[in-house]
Amino acid sequence: MPLAPPTYLRLSAPPFDGAYVGVREHRPPRPTSGAGGPLVLLTFHPGFIAGSYGEWDYFARLSAQIFQSLDPRYRLRVFTVNHPGYDHPPGATIDRFRLEAYSIRRQPEAMRAALTWLLDGPLAGERDVVWVAYGHSMGGLALSQCQTEALVARMAAAGRRLRPARILSAPAFCLHPQARAIIVQLDALHALKLTLGRLPLYEPVATGLYRSFAPFFYRLSAPQFSIGGLGGFTGFRRLNPFVLLEQGRELLRLEAADVCGPDTLADAHVILARQDGMVDCAATHDLIAAARRQGHRVHHHDVDSTHLLELDAPDVAAGIVRQVIAEAVA
Repeated sequence: MPLAPPTYLRLSAPPFDGAYVGVREHRPPRPTSGAGGPLVLLTFHPGFIAGSYGEWDYFARLSAQIFQSLDPRYRLRVFTVNHPGYDHPPGATIDRFRLEAYSIRRQPEAMRAALTWLLDGPLAGERDVVWVAYGHSMGGLALSQCQTEALVARMAAAGRRLRPARILSAPAFCLHPQARAIIVQLDALHALKLTLGRLPLYEPVATGLYRSFAPFFYRLSAPQFSIGGLGGFTGFRRLNPFVLLEQGRELLRLEAADVCGPDTLADAHVILARQDGMVDCAATHDLIAAARRQGHRVHHHDVDSTHLLELDAPDVAAGIVRQVIAEAVA
């Protein structure tokens, strides 16, 4: 699936202070229908490590499946919205001691900024937009925290309509104890940064070691965490090891009670994979049950796949996306 060149959005407001969000459009193999009615906007929000880099996009297989079976009654535009710190302009630097802008707590704010740009820029001529947001793992966590009411109200004030729907695929509310166990190693690396991080050679040496050994350690842990589908990923050298270190420590220490409040799962479609070695599906099932007991409607999909459903079984994920689009358009 061809990808448009990235657009880099510079976030100037605190706490971002110049961090970038990269947005990539997925181009259909042929022009989509010019039928009337609402535009369907599908945005993808990737998980930890995954994203859109060069010619590789974590969601490329899924978008290809969706475009292949596109309903001719509506128009569709598809974008991947990277998290700050993942894809940025050549030459842009990240201060390893100032990483607040790249915290997972800030990802919902960056997400809203990217959507505001999309709606006011490339999609400014659209009066009626059905927005289906699809977040995987860490992206699902961020999407669950993204307050969309302000976007809806802003569109309404301009005489436009925005109808959001959310798909949370393997959201990172609850991680397996085996995943949490590696926090000891990450804390050791963090302590090393605090101790030696200001030495002149620390940054190039640490970055070089990461780029050399990350693929090896990834392959070593792939069976344990059921992430073998990333075997074709070659973007490790594009990632900032200090951003990954901070996000990894945050994710592994995250407690579901701190982020999964009463409204987090309201009206969301939650996808859980039976062979997922990263997410604790049983604990996530409990969160869904608790949300339903509080009166919220939660659409739950159990699928036969690993943590990387969008790579391992994109046809299954595409079927759920088509269902959500059909319901939202209707």
